[in-house]
Parts: sequence; C-alpha cells; structure tokens
Amino acid sequence: MKLYQGEGIKPDVLEKIGTPFFTTKDYGTGLGLAVCYGIAARHNAKIKVETSANGITFLVQFKKCKSIAS
Repeated sequence: MKLYQGEGIKPDVLEKIGTPFFTTKDYGTGLGLAVCYGIAARHNAKIKVETSANGITFLVQFKKCKSIAS
C-alpha cells in the first residue's frame, strides 16, 4: 500500500539526499537519511527514491540471505 503526502522533492534537494548534515528543516540535524544510507551500504542493500508531485516513496532492497540448515 502506498500513501502519498506532500509535494515531492525538488531536483536540487534530491541530489543531496543522504548527505550528512544536509537538511531542509529549521531544527533538523541532517543525519536521519545519512544513517539509513550507511546501514544499507553495510548490508549491501539499495535505497531507491521515487518522487513526483503526488509524494515520495523510499524503497529499501536487501539481498535475500541463504538460509542456514540446522
């Protein structure tokens, strides 16, 4: 299920997403998405951002692990 809110991300902001200490908020630290991208990188995952006038969707894709037989 997708929930759409907001108006999307402007291209000049989109290229900076995930950069440590970059924020568009008055009182933000700019570390939230940077931490998420770091966690994804350590686990060989990918974060994809889809943005439009209808809103933003973040897709996080992890590779499937091989199961360990007991």
